[in-house]
Amino acid sequence: MRILIVAAIASSILAGCEQATVTEPLATAETSQKQETVSRHLDGANGRALFVDKGCVICHAVNGVGGRAAPALDAEIGGQAVDPLEFAARMWRGAPAMIELQAVELGYSISLTADEIGDLAAFAADREQQKNLTADDLPETIKNGLLDEQFWEIEDWDGFLKTGREGDEFGDPDQPDEEAPQ
Repeated sequence: MRILIVAAIASSILAGCEQATVTEPLATAETSQKQETVSRHLDGANGRALFVDKGCVICHAVNGVGGRAAPALDAEIGGQAVDPLEFAARMWRGAPAMIELQAVELGYSISLTADEIGDLAAFAADREQQKNLTADDLPETIKNGLLDEQFWEIEDWDGFLKTGREGDEFGDPDQPDEEAPQ
């Protein structure tokens, strides 16, 4: 008798499954959950402090204060709104050169959090915060370590930023690599 009851229940369940039809997709554009974008508060004043504290000022100048080894980061008058992702992308393109100079000049590579990159981006776009940066803000150790040689004008920075490599030994960055002779 027990077997008949279990068989009847199983048969009912299977019959119900066979009769069910899916009339709509399980997830539609309206019902699927979207990944939320992280929103951050950008702080140009904190970016100004980071610019000095992290050592960016050794190679980059703002408001005429800082090194000349890398391009100045002065904000454009009437420039666009802060785009921390574009700023991070620019940093990424220059990362190989920055890492090399940091290793030589600082003895280590600068480490930045997402919030710090955002604050540096805010500082790089904020003319008022940049006006507040003076040579008096630099500790003596940094003042004595500013790089004056303009590496970015001497070397092929356009090619370097495209390929992450320097020198003619790598060929034209716009041409595909030639196959090595065998």
